[in-house]
Amino acid sequence: MKNKPGLIFLWINMLMLWFALVLQFIISTGMYQSEGRSFFGALVQILSFYTIQTNLLIAVALTAILFAPGSRWGSFFGRASVLTAIAVYILIVGLVYATVLKGIWQLHGLFKLTDVLLHEISTVSFLLFWVLFVPKEKLKWNLLLSWAIFPLLYLVYSLARGASTGYYPYPFLNAAKFGYAQVLINSTGVLVIFLILSSFLIGVSRLVNRGNSAA
Repeated sequence: MKNKPGLIFLWINMLMLWFALVLQFIISTGMYQSEGRSFFGALVQILSFYTIQTNLLIAVALTAILFAPGSRWGSFFGRASVLTAIAVYILIVGLVYATVLKGIWQLHGLFKLTDVLLHEISTVSFLLFWVLFVPKEKLKWNLLLSWAIFPLLYLVYSLARGASTGYYPYPFLNAAKFGYAQVLINSTGVLVIFLILSSFLIGVSRLVNRGNSAA
């Protein structure tokens, strides 16, 4: 990215995300170990949250774009299609948090800080980055299928891990409590939101690209 405001925005977001993620790992690892988990078990627990995985994905993407734009990873994460997919993933984080999860856990201190940074600030900042600085190419509609792989794999992992350990990262995925039928309904609702958001961003990209071509 050669746009100076875009570079500044990327640096700010990258540093904010790594700060929030490192802080989250430090405080959460300590908490889980105090509950009797091993260090490895604590890491697995933290990485089992969709929020952590998505924010880690953004942090890695921004780092690759800034430090190695000409590398294989830098080129991959620099694609408009990849950045748009990531925008959908973090929008899901923000929407599910705002409508379902916010207020379920009473957080304080550093836990509250990381909660706000990784759910709210991260969502808004990456969406702004997408709107302002990501090239609006004519994205194909069949990208919906490839974009859905990440959240679907996460769902399978969460249910499989929950079945073996009894722990589910989010209440609406708790098959032990609500049953698989209800979890399927809940997951279908999230999938519908995912498809709507993906279609909207693809549609915006195509409209902007058409406008630029006409100009």
